[in-house]
Order: sequence, then C-alpha cells, then structure tokens
Amino acid sequence: MNSLKSGISPALWPGWRNALAFLGVVLLLLADPLQAAPGGKGGGNGGAKGGGGIGGTGAVPELHFQWRVQLAGPYSNVRPAIGPDGTVYAVDVYDHLYAVSPDGTTQWIAENAGSKGVDVGPDGTVYTGNENWIKAYQPDGSLKWTFVQEPRAFVLIDVAVGPDDHVYAVASSGMGVFSLADQGDAASLRWTNPETYARTFVGYVELEFGPTGDGLDRQLYFHANGHTRAVRLSDGASVFSVGGGNTNPRVSPLDGTWHRPATAHTPDGELAWAFEFPLATGTREPTLGPSGTHYAVNSGNVMYAIDPSGLEVWRASLEEYVGLADVDPDETMLLINAGGTSTHPGALKAISAANGAPLWRMEFPADDTGLDQFVDTGVTFTLDGGTAYVMTAIAGSGRSYLNAVATDPSIPSASTLLRATGVSLDAKSRRDKVNFTGRVTVMDQNLGLISGATVNATWTQPDGTTVDQVATTGGTGEAKFSLGGPGGLYRLTVTDIAHEGYTFDSRHSVLEGARAWY
Repeated sequence: MNSLKSGISPALWPGWRNALAFLGVVLLLLADPLQAAPGGKGGGNGGAKGGGGIGGTGAVPELHFQWRVQLAGPYSNVRPAIGPDGTVYAVDVYDHLYAVSPDGTTQWIAENAGSKGVDVGPDGTVYTGNENWIKAYQPDGSLKWTFVQEPRAFVLIDVAVGPDDHVYAVASSGMGVFSLADQGDAASLRWTNPETYARTFVGYVELEFGPTGDGLDRQLYFHANGHTRAVRLSDGASVFSVGGGNTNPRVSPLDGTWHRPATAHTPDGELAWAFEFPLATGTREPTLGPSGTHYAVNSGNVMYAIDPSGLEVWRASLEEYVGLADVDPDETMLLINAGGTSTHPGALKAISAANGAPLWRMEFPADDTGLDQFVDTGVTFTLDGGTAYVMTAIAGSGRSYLNAVATDPSIPSASTLLRATGVSLDAKSRRDKVNFTGRVTVMDQNLGLISGATVNATWTQPDGTTVDQVATTGGTGEAKFSLGGPGGLYRLTVTDIAHEGYTFDSRHSVLEGARAWY
C-alpha cells in the first residue's frame, strides 16, 4: 500500500492534447530509459543518452541518479507506487498509467487510466482514477473493471488501497468519500459519505490511514473544502471534522495520532500537543517516522525533529530553501525536495534522521533539451530503502519523468561543476577616490565551498572602461577583487572559473554584482 503521495490537481486538458499524448506514448514504447552511468542496469547508454551530463557540459553524471523514463504528459503530481514484485507504477496528467521494472524498462502503458492517484493491492492489482471513474488493472496491464462515478466529481482528491485491502477515494463534491470492494471482474460500492465543495480550492492530496480512537477499527484522513476529516473504514461513518489549515494530515505509525505542520491530534480530533516554531506561518507539511518523530521545515530551510510528546529533539539548517521531506523505512535518513529555482536544478537532499547532519545531495541532470527539471512529488522508497522513486517535470516544456535514485550514503555525490553563487561589492571613500572590494563565492553543485579555484572577473567603471582581474578562492570559497577610482556605479562581472577536474557552469551562476558610491 502506498500511503504517502503528494501534489497539486491537474487541469482539465483539451481534447487536441490527447492526440499529442497518444503520439508520445507510441514514441515512449520505442525508447529505453536514460541510465546514469555506463554499465548501469538495463543496458543503458550511459551519460551520452538524453544529454548525459548536466546542462550539456559533458560532466560526470550524478552517481545517485540511476535512470529516468519520460512520460507522455507534461507533469504528474502523483507519487509513484510499488507493486509486490517491485514494479513501479506512475501516472501522468494525461491519464496514462505506466508500469516500469526496477531496472527502468517500461513494461506497458495504459491509456485513459487516470491521473489522480495510483496504488497497488496485495495481489498486484493497480488502481487509479480521475473525476469520472476509478479503474483497476491486472499486473499485465489488462483492464479488470471500471467504476463510473455518479455524479461526477469536481475534483477527485485521491484513490488508495486501505489497510483492509478495500479501495477508497475522496471527491471534493459528487460522490464525496466512498469505498469500493474489488469483486474480480467488477467493483461494488460499499458506502458513501457526502462532501460539499467549498473554497479554498484543494486539488490532489493523499489519503492517510490510521486506527480509530478505541483501536477497534481503522479510519481515513484527508483535507479538503476547508476542513480535515476522518471517516471510519468499516461503515463510512464520520468521526470528526476540524476546520482550518491547508495541508494534508499525516498519521504517526507509532501511536496513530494525526499531525499538521505544528500540531498533533488524537484519532478523535482532539489536540495532543502544539509546537511553537520561530516562524508562526509557513511551516512545511510534516513527515512522520516509525518512531513517531515529527519532522517539519520552518523558516524555509530549518528542519526540526519533534518527539511523540511534542518536544524538540534537534534542529538543523539545510543551507537552502527546500520543499517536502520523506523519511526512509528504517528512519535513517530524510530525503528532501530542493533546488528547482532559476539558479539551481531540481535536487534531492539527504540528511540524517538522527541529528540532521548532511549525507548527500544530487541534482537531476538536464534532458536532451538542456532544460532543468523540478521535483514534482514526494518520494516512494523500496522496502529496503535502497531506492527512491520520484516524479520530475520541466516547466513549459511538456516533459516529465519517473526517476530512480539510489539512497546509499556511501555513494559519493558527484562534484564536477563550479558555480558562482554570489557576487557582492563593498565601498569605502578615501579622500578624492572610492575603493571598491568585490567578493565572488564559488561552490560546487552540492553546495560545497571550493578553495583553489581561479576566478576571472571584469570591472566596469562609471565611464564604461573595463579592468580585468584574476583571483583565487580561499578556504571560505571566496575570491576577492579590489579597484579604486572616482565615485559612481561600478560593476563586477564573472567571466570564467577554473579548477582541475571541474567545469564552470555559468548557466546556474550569479555572474554580476553592482554598487554605486559617490
């Protein structure tokens, strides 16, 4: 059962795009996955295929990156699911369902399957759906049955297999919360519980399951229509509805409490504890480890670990703004969505679950267009935690990918690119002239400070004349430049950075700083 999924609702796509999507499926069936390195699983072509290195530089591929499979749709907000035999299942916004072997080989693709959730039953049956239907597929890709929603949903929030092996779905309107029993060649409706649409809009979210307060039954949780609700699995009876918040609840594997970013609640909806973060708003959706530890990001880049009683265990600065985090099955590491900005490609950052210490960081390589990806979902771990599957996309390109990432901390993070991550200027007046000092900070793609790098830069003076200078970075990764002259506007532009074994990645660098002083 895949109980952790995340994302945002897809739009309703015009019919003409479906024709393009069908062509994409045909092409994908003829294609092999991109492998990260020569000799990888599945007989890949190494770094040469799909652009190979990062940004077309020819750099050594990231060693944590294993393979990727391109989807026909432009994105997917749905976390991948893993079947009993290790097959990975993914959906895209054009309603395609993909079955991919652990080595990255595409087994089959089903059209008109669904885009709003994917999960796998214990017998290998794959379930997905959209606002119109819920569908079940055999492990070989053949359709078992289709259940048509009457009335149609405005937004289908998710479809998932519960701990009792029945199928559960939530629509923001239409049938509301409902459960299906898989009869083999058809689905029977077990029960429904109404949902009335209300703002704010909530698209795709993930259903969560946990015990009832008395421990005699199980219940599902979801957030939609301005409230968090719990519904009992056996008969669909409402347990509670709590207003406020706009993040998906997460359930503790330890004690069944459900959690918002800064609070924990009993299965009956009562407040168990509240944690006071430095930043009152903006705390990220939490992830819960097997120990019951609550992990959440506050202030954009500080990870907190909070024990089951609501007390802080540790906090760690992550050195960059990050998104959602997921904890591996053994609770040894947290994998966090990072990067994905105009200056950094999408990345996964691994830190220790014990103390928040950094373990590794990897960036997703650009595809053959040279465009960067961003991480679109949370990750799904294999049972042993050795591989994480995650969806990525390229903004505005119509391209998205299912990716496999090796999580072993002993695998070295590739550090082959040099980037200028900051250019700052200071100025001091002295008699009739101004002395300017420029500082250029150099890092690799894993945010490590680089010493001994040669930085070439050009000063542009107020009258338009230029002065070229060369400096070397010290232990802080900083190269220092200086120039004196009359008051006015001065610019310092980085033209090149060199270091043995590295390539200068100008595309993802900060190349210029400016300051006026009179």
